[in-house]
Amino acid sequence: MLLLLTGLLFRAGTAYGQAPYTNYSISDPRALRGQGACQLLDGNWRSGKLRLEPSGHLRVQFTEGEATVYQAGELKAFVLKTDTFGVVRNVSTPSRWLSAAFAQKLYQYGQLVAFKLDHRYTGASGPGFSDDIGAPTGAMDLVLQPATGDAVVVPAGRAAFIRTMLPLVGDCPELAAQITKGKVGRQHMQQILQTYARWQKSTSLPTSN
Repeated sequence: MLLLLTGLLFRAGTAYGQAPYTNYSISDPRALRGQGACQLLDGNWRSGKLRLEPSGHLRVQFTEGEATVYQAGELKAFVLKTDTFGVVRNVSTPSRWLSAAFAQKLYQYGQLVAFKLDHRYTGASGPGFSDDIGAPTGAMDLVLQPATGDAVVVPAGRAAFIRTMLPLVGDCPELAAQITKGKVGRQHMQQILQTYARWQKSTSLPTSN
């Protein structure tokens, strides 16, 4: 189960970009809904009433009047109430593979973005899944999305964590040592991404003669 990451901010660089982690409390458990805005593939933002369905689709009643339903990948991002959502790509979870899914953005450092993927809103179905909301109990994953390439689910177990994280950040000697020795784990993800972003920045600086 995803460790609590409350109080963290995502820095997106747009007017809709900063949003703290929020626990929704709504009367209808089948959807997240409220006033918000979505970012189209051309980069423009449009406001309206948003509803994220258990199917994984986002239904938008635009302020201008027309209603549209989007699949993950048909938008860049959206903001619902105080939370920012983006798209994670080619996610291989323990139960299935998702080509694209909307997920809540938690924070970003450098080229890596951390998301909370809530399987109640990915069209989950099948054995072990609730018939009423279409999701397994506690089905949330911490997912890292690189700027290019596939998203990665971050596991909690030490051995699996090492196997997952070394290909992502192991070229930083400090992190490679800390991860291999078990000094940092999934609960330190924000610290790990901060350290990696600083290291990448320092290695890209021109050297003086």
